[in-house]
Amino acid sequence: MTYGRRIIARTIDGSSLDGLILDADSARPLYLQLYDGLRQMILSGAIPGGTRIPSSRVLSESLGVSRFTVVTALDQLVAEGYLSSTRGSGTYVETVPRRDAGKSKVHHEGVVVSDRFEKLVSHRGQALTWRNSLTLNDGSQHLHMASPDHRLFPVHIWSRLTKEVFAEGDFRIVNYREILRPSLLEEQIAKHIAVSRGIRCEPEEVVTTLGAHHAVNLLAELLLNPGDTVAFEEPGMAAIRSIFQSYGCRIEPMHVDASGPDPHTVASRDVKLAFVTAAKQQPMTIGMPMKRKLEMLHWAADRDTLIIEDDLGSEFRYQGGPIPPLKALDQAGQVIYVGAFSMSLLQSLRVGYMIMPRALAEKCRRLIQVRYRALPQFTEQIVGRLIEDGHYARHLHRMRRIYAQRQNQLLDILRSDFADIFEPPEFASGFYNLCYYRDQSIDEDAVLIRCRRNNLGVEQLSYYYANRTSPRKALLVGFAASNEEEIEFATKLLKRCLKPT
Repeated sequence: MTYGRRIIARTIDGSSLDGLILDADSARPLYLQLYDGLRQMILSGAIPGGTRIPSSRVLSESLGVSRFTVVTALDQLVAEGYLSSTRGSGTYVETVPRRDAGKSKVHHEGVVVSDRFEKLVSHRGQALTWRNSLTLNDGSQHLHMASPDHRLFPVHIWSRLTKEVFAEGDFRIVNYREILRPSLLEEQIAKHIAVSRGIRCEPEEVVTTLGAHHAVNLLAELLLNPGDTVAFEEPGMAAIRSIFQSYGCRIEPMHVDASGPDPHTVASRDVKLAFVTAAKQQPMTIGMPMKRKLEMLHWAADRDTLIIEDDLGSEFRYQGGPIPPLKALDQAGQVIYVGAFSMSLLQSLRVGYMIMPRALAEKCRRLIQVRYRALPQFTEQIVGRLIEDGHYARHLHRMRRIYAQRQNQLLDILRSDFADIFEPPEFASGFYNLCYYRDQSIDEDAVLIRCRRNNLGVEQLSYYYANRTSPRKALLVGFAASNEEEIEFATKLLKRCLKPT
């Protein structure tokens, strides 16, 4: 045994303690070192079951440590069942079940362990974890195609509202809320959405969620059975597609043309659910015109199909006024509207919402109560007040102005410095521009790897196709999260990634 810098050979009832290390210079307390060492020796069989442990006085003298150290370590081992102690009889090592070395060897070989756990992953888990390399979304990457600039977050207003909520002393907000009754946030969303998106609804039709992906998961749990058919945009949001696949659904492609997703390209008539991005199709940046919206609604009504409309990026339209979503035209209750504050406030807040028929909203609330409880009341109160007091609308106006300037800067650079690489990109809403390569023979995977190495958050168009192959190769280049200097710097890096020396 090593204690400090001395090596002392000791035994317990004939069992050697060589290998038990006690380091007086370590920041870890000696009783924990002794506990760890004895525990490992019991588990390994170095101290066999049935061995009698000497008294704490004898053991402390033998080991050269205080009696308190020994008693504390032994008491913990007794509490965890490694030792058993009977008054008047002594303390003994419990017999620990152990596998034969030959049988347990398989669990210590890296490759075999990897294979073993791969087999344990469910079909749902496989569907959700198919991609090894993901675009980081932690604000660290330049030109990120899906991240806002969190530096623009109104932190002072948020801090003041936080203090106000706490100062009121209503400590019910720290508990789970009564989920069947609308919250302040749901009431404010109903008012805000009427003005900003032209959707008329009651607070009882609004259901808050932990973001848009959580909303889709809720709807999949509530509405879908294995084998149900889901019409999904092609190309479309791969992460959302994988959610439906994880529930055992059959994905029917809804091909995207110049007007957005075309429902008439869906072969099956037995479609239970359709997922669309109408305000700005992800990833093609197409805004769905009125004619296509009406076609979509009529198609859904004819089949009694529900539509999930993810209004991703609708807040960030930089030319002209807002375009009404599908939900604003829905007269038959066919559309479930999904929105979130991730892009306009903070992604880490995980605040989203759905608007749906009241009967379905009540079912959804009951599901949340059983599976997820609810969004924290504290967060709901603050976001609700942010909207109620007009701070949110002013914050959005400021962000639109700044993001529009950044997009103009990026477009100027792309159209001049990248004219030989990309076709001229168009002005688009949202957070990124879609840039088609002039040379369609380019190795886009190699480009993406170089971009990742240079901390660029761009994405390739092929990622959004079900078969990971796009008819035309393109790159999604973001601008919202990068300021003027960062855009200048990052585009120079991008140029080197596209044309390595």
